[in-house]
Amino acid sequence: MTLIPIQQHIADIKKALETSGRAVVQAPPGAGKTTHVPLALLDEPWLKNKKILLLEPRRLAARSCAAYMADRLHEKVGQTIGYQIRLDRKIGPDTRIEVVTEGVFTRQIQADPSLEEVGLVIFDEFHERNIHSDLGLALCLESVEALRDDLRILVMSATMDVAAVSTIMDAAPVIVSQGKSFPVKTTYLPPLNKQNRTVPIETTCALAIGRAMSKNSGDILVFLPGVGEIKRVASLLEDTLDSGTHVFPLYGNLSQEEQAMVFWPLTSGKRKIVLATSIAETSITIEGICIVIDSGLMRVQRFSPQTGMSRLVTIPVSKSSADQRRGRAGRTAPGKCYRLWSEHDHQLLKSFIKPEILSVDLTGFALELAAWGVSEPGQLKWLDQPEKASFDQAKNLLKILGAIDEKGQITPHGKKIVAAGLHPRLAHMIIKADEKGQGLLACRIAAFLNERDFIRFDQNAVDPDIRLRLELIEAIINKQKILQQGIKTNKRIIHRIIKSEKNTAKKLGIKLKKTDPEMAGRLLAHAYPDRIAQKRNNRDNTFLTASGKGTFFTQTNTVSINEYIVALHLDGNPRNAKIFLAAPYSKKELELDFSKDFKTGQIIKWNKKTGMIQATKDTFFGALLIGQQAISDIDHEKACDILIREIKKTGLALLPWTKRLISLKQRGIFLKHTGRFADLPDMSDTALEKQMETWLKPFLTGIFSLKQLEKIDLESAFLSRLTWKQQQAIEKNAPTHITVPSGSKKPLTYCRENGFLNATILDAPILEVRLQEMFGLTETPKIAGHAIPVALHLLSPAGRPVQITTDLKSFWKNTYKDVKKDLMGRYPKHFWPEDPLCAMPTNRVKPKTRV
Repeated sequence: MTLIPIQQHIADIKKALETSGRAVVQAPPGAGKTTHVPLALLDEPWLKNKKILLLEPRRLAARSCAAYMADRLHEKVGQTIGYQIRLDRKIGPDTRIEVVTEGVFTRQIQADPSLEEVGLVIFDEFHERNIHSDLGLALCLESVEALRDDLRILVMSATMDVAAVSTIMDAAPVIVSQGKSFPVKTTYLPPLNKQNRTVPIETTCALAIGRAMSKNSGDILVFLPGVGEIKRVASLLEDTLDSGTHVFPLYGNLSQEEQAMVFWPLTSGKRKIVLATSIAETSITIEGICIVIDSGLMRVQRFSPQTGMSRLVTIPVSKSSADQRRGRAGRTAPGKCYRLWSEHDHQLLKSFIKPEILSVDLTGFALELAAWGVSEPGQLKWLDQPEKASFDQAKNLLKILGAIDEKGQITPHGKKIVAAGLHPRLAHMIIKADEKGQGLLACRIAAFLNERDFIRFDQNAVDPDIRLRLELIEAIINKQKILQQGIKTNKRIIHRIIKSEKNTAKKLGIKLKKTDPEMAGRLLAHAYPDRIAQKRNNRDNTFLTASGKGTFFTQTNTVSINEYIVALHLDGNPRNAKIFLAAPYSKKELELDFSKDFKTGQIIKWNKKTGMIQATKDTFFGALLIGQQAISDIDHEKACDILIREIKKTGLALLPWTKRLISLKQRGIFLKHTGRFADLPDMSDTALEKQMETWLKPFLTGIFSLKQLEKIDLESAFLSRLTWKQQQAIEKNAPTHITVPSGSKKPLTYCRENGFLNATILDAPILEVRLQEMFGLTETPKIAGHAIPVALHLLSPAGRPVQITTDLKSFWKNTYKDVKKDLMGRYPKHFWPEDPLCAMPTNRVKPKTRV
């Protein structure tokens, strides 16, 4: 008798579990780990006659391996070996090994955290890294540490990072087994192109099947991404196969009897073609398979921001999955594998599929943790920590649904949602709908949302109204003819929805009552409170959701004419998303359903049109303004803050500046820039705006409009920034005027645009004066503590510039003679002395006395 490879390591596994209580087994397909290890451990003394739980990621694998182990014991399933999957259970009073799916295990450990009747938990095919496998292992490890130090844990997989798994299991021993396989020849067959279009994968598969059958003997296993592709390939093969070849589909939703047919042996001379999803990758063996045809595609769960839920998407397989599939051809004899992609593309495949914990919606996961008593995932052990942003988003939704409180603890309502076994959004909706007598309608909606849309419209027609879909389902149930024009329906999807609806209703004890599709919006609002949307600015097709996202319809329809809607299916635009599916809602229904979530408060804001502060009492549901009432009792503190923001936005010119204040401001800035007056405050526009709350705000009390700004005492406000000593320093060191030799008081200009805010301050102030008024003065006037000479702009008798200088003495000595010649010719009636230093200054045409 040939020894199964894993049997060589049974002793090591027993020892590791006995001494450490934990172990990691790495064994490729064909090693026999799934069916031989549990039976080998059944009589271990440390088990103390308790049960072994064997966790499988797929329902088919759970049933098939339970059947195989029962057969080895010459028993029926339900005796020593039993299984439990969703909606199917075969476990008896003497069952010692229970094969369960990972989701079922989550329910078991939540109901009994100490797993009192269990001695060993085996996580099989752990490399698939479903979110429930990661969650189950984390909860199991917590149970061992807190409640059951005698509970054993065994993790088994074909391909995984065994070191990482061992680490989170406190350095658990690692046992590596070789597999039992035969050589498999691999051939790459890239999809064909016709007229620059890639041939559909179904066509490529059918061609590959024909090629494989003509060149090889034996049965064929074909991997396809989903049920639709399986049925289309089967249809393509109908007229091409002889009577001796039989086609069998294999996917999760098949009945147990239909799945069992795949494993039945055929009579001599017959051939079998199995069209399967990823369900056939691991844990099951189909005798006679020696050819694998791999489409290179698979369907996985991915969180969809468009629907707010996880949906199945089609992606390329990983290298590890491709190797698992290839290995199916070499289980019983040498085989062949046809890969429907190029060898170059194979090198570009990812090594492993991204774990679900990093790629799916975490709402249900977060609720499971809350049910366990954990508010943050960091409190447990994980191979990959869930992303904080995704987890926080999930917790926020659970708070909105009332499933957890502000501390992250599960509520009584949250416990009901967990027990439902559905996505929290849908479970919450069904619970609320049942209170309204529309539980069955909610089950139907939930079933519909878990499928793709079954309607296809002719040409460019669209109808995003979910009520149309519900009415069509109702028509099928009542066996009525569908008279809708311009649409095509997929009745297979409709029948799946009807079946799922009934199963959910039965599980939750929903009584079968008459449904009212007009209630759809109200029910969906409970599932998607964040997607309740309000018409925007009275425009027909644009809406704002309660979460603050903009949404729109591409054309007017039966939903878009409503003031309120629930937007279900959106595209991925984060700012303004297109709506594909929605339901009508109403303000009255919103008030009935969510009034406890309304937030009311005084809103004070600036009205640009009136230039006034406007105060209203606003009622909001999320980002939606539900009601508004004008009020006159305005909070002065908030009003001042708004005025300051508006002044900062528009500029200081809004304030009632006088020439005196502007002059004082500019002279203060000038002195500050000299570097000689460090104790002066910064009086630039930037500094004034930055410190406005300190110097201006106290003077804004009672001011509610731009017009009223004229009433404020701006001078007192501005001077509050200066001590008396600083004010005197400015007046003394940066005077407004200088008295020139003629006796006239002439103004000093400190900036290029005198009299304006934001003006450029000069390095030296300008003194404009007629040249004749400066006769007799030898030194240039100086300011700022006699440190900075003014810039003299010497003017002609007509007031036109003739010379600019900061060195008057040099001007008289070197330049005056040339200037005099020019001025004498143009202004002969004026006195132009030979020696200006000895001449009397004058502002007249002829001086009274000459020297």
